[in-house]
Amino acid sequence: MGCRVLVVDDSEVLRKIVSFNLTKEGFTVEEAKDGVEALEKIKSNKPDLIVLDIMMPHLNGFEVLKRIRSDQETSNIPVIILTAKGGEDDAKTALQCGANGFLTKPFSPLKLIEEVRRVTKCVK
Repeated sequence: MGCRVLVVDDSEVLRKIVSFNLTKEGFTVEEAKDGVEALEKIKSNKPDLIVLDIMMPHLNGFEVLKRIRSDQETSNIPVIILTAKGGEDDAKTALQCGANGFLTKPFSPLKLIEEVRRVTKCVK
């Protein structure tokens, strides 16, 4: 079984694009449409990596990331922020909150795969 990746984004189209690219590379992908659903899925089926959007309803990505990092059971899961908010402040905040990587939308699928491989210990 490949590495399990949780893709969290309120855009179904974007979730499908990311999931397609990761699945094609041999990853097992699960999706969540918002931060609340993401936290539930992380608790019930701890992923090897999380690809997380910032701007979402209910809980934004920064809040989700803080909760992941503050829970002993999930604090070591690598998180890549994938967001349309490409400002320097957003990247800095993401890294301060504990993100392992930061990519902006629109993104290159190749760059995403490179980043996923960089932050995980997953091998093909």
